[in-house]
Amino acid sequence: MARSKSKVLIRLKSALARITLTPHTLAFFLLSVIHCLAQGLTAAFIYSEDVSTFRFVDDILHTAQVPRNEVARLYRAGEDLTLRLCTAAPIGDVYDDCITIWESNATTTEALSIPGLNESITRRSPGDSVLTPVRNSDGSVDGVQLAYNNGQSTIVLDKQCARMLEYPGRILDNSQREDLALVGSQFWLLGISTFGILYNSIPHIWAVVFARVMQTAWATYTIWRTEDVKFRYRSLIVNDNTPCHFDIMPSYFGTRLALQIPELVLGVTALISTSFLAWHIVKGYNSSTIRRVGPPPQVMRLYRFFLIDLMFLQLSLFFTVTAISLWVDQLRNSEIAVLAEHSPLYYALFIFTIVTVVPWIIMGWFSVRKEIKPLIGGFLLLNVCYIAGWGAMFYSKVYLWTFIEWPFFGCTTLVSFLVLTGALVFGVICWTGFGNGLAHYLHVEAVLADSDFDPDVFTNDAEKAPSKPASPTIRCPSALSDPSPEGVSTVKRDGNWDFSEPDRPPIYMVDFRGAKDSTGTLPK
Repeated sequence: MARSKSKVLIRLKSALARITLTPHTLAFFLLSVIHCLAQGLTAAFIYSEDVSTFRFVDDILHTAQVPRNEVARLYRAGEDLTLRLCTAAPIGDVYDDCITIWESNATTTEALSIPGLNESITRRSPGDSVLTPVRNSDGSVDGVQLAYNNGQSTIVLDKQCARMLEYPGRILDNSQREDLALVGSQFWLLGISTFGILYNSIPHIWAVVFARVMQTAWATYTIWRTEDVKFRYRSLIVNDNTPCHFDIMPSYFGTRLALQIPELVLGVTALISTSFLAWHIVKGYNSSTIRRVGPPPQVMRLYRFFLIDLMFLQLSLFFTVTAISLWVDQLRNSEIAVLAEHSPLYYALFIFTIVTVVPWIIMGWFSVRKEIKPLIGGFLLLNVCYIAGWGAMFYSKVYLWTFIEWPFFGCTTLVSFLVLTGALVFGVICWTGFGNGLAHYLHVEAVLADSDFDPDVFTNDAEKAPSKPASPTIRCPSALSDPSPEGVSTVKRDGNWDFSEPDRPPIYMVDFRGAKDSTGTLPK
């Protein structure tokens, strides 16, 4: 128990030392934490706005008894819009399964209104509204009566208007899924940043910069998209020539833009600061000659390939899980569930990926560290299965339609394929480097780290090492050493040596201590 506690303290001290190694590493870590909280909170507020607005639109659809087996597709030619409702995935030759419900250049019927209504009055919030179905003589629902301003004003939205709300409803439904993914991405990015600092991993540092670029680009795009969705919404729902000609969510776009602009500012700030600090951190890592154990250049090159592969594994964990989770949520909670023809197969592929993705990452980690060929063979096989299985999903029209129609899902899926391919390529590169000393180097590194070994003992580059040693002082590991009370050198065998790996020599730690000198100076 005491030994395990000692190891935990050693690892915590080592982590703190790496975080505070330079002012740049400390600032990089602190800014990662600050931006994680700030941007995550902003995305959470946007999510709250999307959820409340979607629930109101969805309540109208349910009250009007709009069928769930329809998916809306908007055809756009400049400012001319045509809205169609389809009972099949609207891709390819499916015109027989679609009906045109509204065209901007055609004359439409006005919404039914209660006499004496002043339609310039706008609803304050969904909480101020009451929805009541309007039934005809047969008892079927013909529309929805909307009472707002605490019941002082009412309007009747006919069935055509309610069915047209399927289009903004789908956009809002997808937006709240995006928001949750973006909140999760902030905590994932914090984890990648921390890993890069703790392991001096240059690939992870640059991965953080790349992720910041993608986040900033997406934040810029979403501001333009919000304005474009506002144009489409007003053209379909609010303008006088539409069946609704009524603004059912007047404050939504203003609130969303008021939150998206600070999000973009935070993203730009994070990108600039992260890029500046990453440049100095990478420059310091490249020029540093200090390592616990100085491996030959060939081993160091393999170690960098290992870190790059590990970076792709961690990227794959987020992007792959996010992409397939967004897809499955579509299958369960949207009209896509009714249109999908092979849902059991899709669920089976999802379950297989979710169950195996974490073991797959562990296999990739340990197979390279231990140079276990059967294990890396299984790792590469699973990698190929992921790429082939989810690549085959594009034969599904419903999946392909979701990929095309939903930009966030399309971008996330595309990145997931890229990082899976990167993990496969660098996994093969690491496999071809087996037997060149990387496993033994990582083993020695782990032992010395557990021993609280001071990294000042060895240099990584003999040519850059001082020609004359400045001091004969050596700090010996404390965790594996048993100093003798008489001051005699004590040798202890490496407790981490594995008898199942007889080809890997054990490590012996030597502790020199004089009877009257406890500073660790070598005896003369």
